[in-house]
Amino acid sequence: MPIHLNYQGTTCKGCGAEFIAYQEDCQCPQCEQVSDEFCNFAAETIASMKDHKQIYGNYFPDSWFAGSVADLVQGIIFELFDNIEAEKPNDATAFISDQLTAVEWEEENRHLAAQAKQIAYEVFDIYSQDQDFRGDSLKEKPIDPKLKNIKPDPDVFDNLL
Repeated sequence: MPIHLNYQGTTCKGCGAEFIAYQEDCQCPQCEQVSDEFCNFAAETIASMKDHKQIYGNYFPDSWFAGSVADLVQGIIFELFDNIEAEKPNDATAFISDQLTAVEWEEENRHLAAQAKQIAYEVFDIYSQDQDFRGDSLKEKPIDPKLKNIKPDPDVFDNLL
C-alpha cells in the first residue's frame, strides 16, 4: 500500500486556491496571502520515498492515486527521482528543472509548478546528503516490521457492506 501524507494541501483563505504550504509563512502562489498552515513537505516526502523504495523497489509505487494537491506533487517528485536514478544525470539541478518544465499541469493546478520545483530542489538537497540513498542501500535494508505487518481489519469492511 502506498504511503500518503496526512497533509492534503492548504486552501488559501483569500482566493480559495489549493497549494502546498511547504515552509512556514508560505504564500499562496496565486494571490500571495500568507498561510498559517505548514507541512515539512520535503522531509515527509523523503520519508515516503524511503518506504516506497523498500516496499516497491521504486519511489513511485505500483499504484498511486492523487486525491489531493499534496498527492499530485508527491507523485511527480517520486517519478522525478526514479528518473534521476535511471538516467544518472551529470547536472541533477538542470535535470530537475527540465523534467519539471515538461510536466503538463491542468489549468487549475498550474500555480503549483513553481512550488513543485522548489520542493523538488529541497528534496534533492536532503536526498544528496542522506546516506540511505547511496546505491541500492534502501533495497538491502529490512522493511520496517510495522509496514510488513499491516493487515486489514475485516470487521471494518463488513461494516461498510
